[in-house]
Amino acid sequence: MTSDEEFDYVIVGGGTAGSVLAHRLSADPGVRVLVLEAGSDFVPAGVDAAPLWYTLLGSTVDWGYQTVPQPGLGGRRVYEPRGKLPGGSSNLYIMMHVRGHRSDFDNWAYQGAAGWSYADLQPYFERLEGTQTVTNAGRHQPNPMSQVFIDACKELGHREVADFNGPEMIGTGWHHIDVQDGERRGALKSYLEPVLDRPNLTLRTDAYAMNLIFEGTRCAGVRYQQQTPAAPAAEGRRLSGASPAEPGVRTVRSTAETIVCLGAIESPKLLLLSGIGAAEQLRRFRLPVVADLPGVGENFHNHVLTGLIAETTEPVAAGRQNLSESALFALSEPGMIAPDLQLAFVHVPFDIIVGQQYPNAVSILPGVVRPQSRGTIRLASTDPLEAPLIDPNYLGDQADVRRMVEAVKMSRDIFASVAFKAHLKSELLPGPKVQTDAEIEQFVRERADCYHHQAGSCRIGIDDLAVVDPELRVRGVDGVRVVDASVMPAVPSGNCHTAVVAIAERAADLINEARHA
Repeated sequence: MTSDEEFDYVIVGGGTAGSVLAHRLSADPGVRVLVLEAGSDFVPAGVDAAPLWYTLLGSTVDWGYQTVPQPGLGGRRVYEPRGKLPGGSSNLYIMMHVRGHRSDFDNWAYQGAAGWSYADLQPYFERLEGTQTVTNAGRHQPNPMSQVFIDACKELGHREVADFNGPEMIGTGWHHIDVQDGERRGALKSYLEPVLDRPNLTLRTDAYAMNLIFEGTRCAGVRYQQQTPAAPAAEGRRLSGASPAEPGVRTVRSTAETIVCLGAIESPKLLLLSGIGAAEQLRRFRLPVVADLPGVGENFHNHVLTGLIAETTEPVAAGRQNLSESALFALSEPGMIAPDLQLAFVHVPFDIIVGQQYPNAVSILPGVVRPQSRGTIRLASTDPLEAPLIDPNYLGDQADVRRMVEAVKMSRDIFASVAFKAHLKSELLPGPKVQTDAEIEQFVRERADCYHHQAGSCRIGIDDLAVVDPELRVRGVDGVRVVDASVMPAVPSGNCHTAVVAIAERAADLINEARHA
């Protein structure tokens, strides 16, 4: 093991949040910043081409996690994609730019996350929208079927919304997307790549974090394994500016802070491997207890969705943008103040197997975006290279089941509208044999899937199960923060990439303020 480096800030994880922090913290030329990223410096061509996002799932830039068996889904394991390269999951996500309903963030503040209300975050949403290119999908040659979806929703009485990020989120309309001229504009393109030539910023790829190093209760750095880069297996490009070290187990010291940005699956795992978590769990693995924090790995959750597919009468035009340009945010029952359902329209078949037989098909993806179900992240072993035990507890709460059934019925009503009548032949999935609520529930349990919005496992708060305080500092220790979707008390009611970037933007200000203070 070697220890020959020292930086002011060590950012563990070069994904969405890590890229933002690298950009903002290294803006001060007097600050030395290191980013440790387990992924390679090779960027496949499918990352930059917005319509090709689905080709990355299961590829070398996807961790390709699997959950433990899910009782709510009949014991199925669920595939959980996460990005494994600089820019992280912002290279895999479907590029929807959705802030979330203002009540999402106000509820965080009501529950003890002071400083994280919508009003507090609005300046950071505006800042990121000035950094990351955001366009209206409806103004850039959208797929004609995306307009048909909006027309069908309006026919059924849903209002048209000009911008889901504006004053009113409930209704149908065009997504704002992180796309420019058909090119993805995620955290890699918008935040990390533009600053890789800064002399005070080091990006170390193929660097797998093993544990945090503590001197007493202060985090002094990180132990990591520098791996040998693999040969590229596809067309693409190499990042200019990555700086790998010699292979082997290495340590690096942080003189100011260590910032964990590994996401809702890996961040709690790293804390546990470092002796931060429920004491009984740590002792079970014979790990030293640095801080007894029983909330580490608790409150893990994710949006959940499924897919309806209908065959079209004519060939569907190829996608120019992100394949999902229009949507409906809806209420599962009257009287709610914020949407708990999202119905995304996709102008390709949702299911690959069905799509092979019926390539000319379109899909509606009904999903619950305010889930009640909560699960856990647990260590599988003390091997840092082994994935943790991932349990989102999908459909564990019956309220989520009821709302999924309602969302499927809404989707069917849209496909049955006059607007769609001339464009569709028949429903392929779930198909005409699925009619009663009980049959729809069975379909949902057989077909419900990950929405790619993992969150909550190191949440902000002031209670005994909170992992980080309102300034994102890990409770019970010094010198370490967590900045990623794991700190969300509850995932926002929409695609959550935008909220992750806003969290990182605000975290950068908190860190800079602490340094100057």
